Amino acid sequence: MPHAPSRQLQTIRRAACVAAFLVLWGTGAGAQQQENPCPASKGPLLQLVAHLRSNDDEVKRRIAIDSLIARMQSSGGPLTEDSTALFLFQGKARRVGVAGDLNEWNPAADSMTRVAGSDLFYLLKTLNPASRIEYKLAVDSTWVLDPLNPRHVMGGFGPNSELRMGAYRPPADIESAEGVQQGKLDTLSFASSILNSAHPLIVYLPSSYNGSTASYPLLIVTDGGEYLSLAQMRNILDNHIADGSAPPLIAAFIDPRTDPTDPRTSTRMTDYAMSDSFVESLIKELRPLLLKRYRILDAPAQTGIMGASMGGLIATYAALRHPEVFGFCAAQSPAYQWKKDAILALARTSPRRAFRIYLDTGTIRDAQVRARQMRDIMTEKGYDIVYAEYPEAHNWANWRSRVGSILKAFGGRR
Repeated sequence: MPHAPSRQLQTIRRAACVAAFLVLWGTGAGAQQQENPCPASKGPLLQLVAHLRSNDDEVKRRIAIDSLIARMQSSGGPLTEDSTALFLFQGKARRVGVAGDLNEWNPAADSMTRVAGSDLFYLLKTLNPASRIEYKLAVDSTWVLDPLNPRHVMGGFGPNSELRMGAYRPPADIESAEGVQQGKLDTLSFASSILNSAHPLIVYLPSSYNGSTASYPLLIVTDGGEYLSLAQMRNILDNHIADGSAPPLIAAFIDPRTDPTDPRTSTRMTDYAMSDSFVESLIKELRPLLLKRYRILDAPAQTGIMGASMGGLIATYAALRHPEVFGFCAAQSPAYQWKKDAILALARTSPRRAFRIYLDTGTIRDAQVRARQMRDIMTEKGYDIVYAEYPEAHNWANWRSRVGSILKAFGGRR
């Protein structure tokens, strides 16, 4: 009768099983293609967590944890498999939470579980396989970037850690492409007597502008500073104009801050809140300024306005109120809930206006419900509308991925 394996041999075998399991999962070779060295009825990530939780031997547990941490460090972020993501934290802490897009940045909503007898915390989440989310870790009372995730993305309030699920594809058009001529940026100031304020104004001119006598369409961009800095819109304009997927155009980036270095000077929450004064300032002050200074096509079909969140609200409002000026509007994750859905009521009760609309939203705690309502209203009334949803959230990295689609829609391309 064979002898039972020693405790040391059992530890070595189990550690080898976990290591082989990590290799199998990490290579992308599915369990269906070869025999799983640690058979289980669930996917590799769930199996891995089960192994960690069941390890009652200190040596075996340490080997498994070290292998797991090494795998996460080499993968460059939380481990993902199909619709499952595994978040990890290693360190001294009483409690650790994942706060981010998934839970409205509530650090108590998704608490991580400590692996017994260790300093490793984990959280398993089910996500759309093509989704992308931003988050931070709440370690006791301190919010930190995920120390095991080198991938960061800038948001409106600073950097966040970023999780990309396996089917997510990052946008290629946000990078400056070799051989693509850059447009010129003119830095101006827009002083409005209607608003009694002055705002930074940056005007993008396509690379063909100075060598041509042609006139160009005009696209007014609200939250202009963020669209340039966080959404890389200059690169996107250059790339899409260069490859012909968008027409050469002039873009006017107006910043809601009177001092771009001080967010406290932003007037967006009043100007963008369906403000007739703000729209009047665009029509009677900004647009004449641009028409006088640049060669711009003076026609509604060649004049657009775009924005995100509150900027999407005011862009839609401007087109609904003044289609004789704005023949195109684009709204990203628009704040249509403002003033008890007043913009939806306006769209529903107004006669059909002569403008085209682009509308997109994320599906992760974003503007999906009211965006769909606006889509349905516009579709029923016979508007020319482009509508899209993406498994992302209310942030600039989501919006920058869709700017190219806005430029195509503005140029009449699908």
